[in-house]
Amino acid sequence: MHQQHLKMKYFPLQSAFLLFSAAALLVLVVLNLSCERNTGITEEEYLITVDSIQVADTVKLNNQFEVTFYGIIGENGCYRFSRFYSEEQTNRTLVQVIGLRKSGQNLVCPELLPMLNGQKLKLLADSLGTIHLEIINPGVNRLISKNVEVIP
Repeated sequence: MHQQHLKMKYFPLQSAFLLFSAAALLVLVVLNLSCERNTGITEEEYLITVDSIQVADTVKLNNQFEVTFYGIIGENGCYRFSRFYSEEQTNRTLVQVIGLRKSGQNLVCPELLPMLNGQKLKLLADSLGTIHLEIINPGVNRLISKNVEVIP
């Protein structure tokens, strides 16, 4: 009877490490792909109610001036300030304060009352006369109006 000798090959340490690394990477990729990507939580824009504003009564022509806003952003930590939207017309500036609200199933919102706390908007006084500022709040005919005189 003739015996066959099987030659055993030994993997060097580097090859074992590479094989282990490849297997670990494959496991991580599979786990990552199996995670649910869509948590069902979305953010939507809404109009923030402004309680009051502060602005200078007079400003010089071609100078910037600030409008400072106060009010409650939302009822809990799922509400936040996003941006200002302003539309300039002849001697009239309409401003909306836009917020973002998270919504979704199983959403847990921090127990806090987010405020505008003096959020500032910079505007340019680019023509002589009176700028009629109108801050648009949610609801019908809910405006905050303020006149700013532009002087030379």
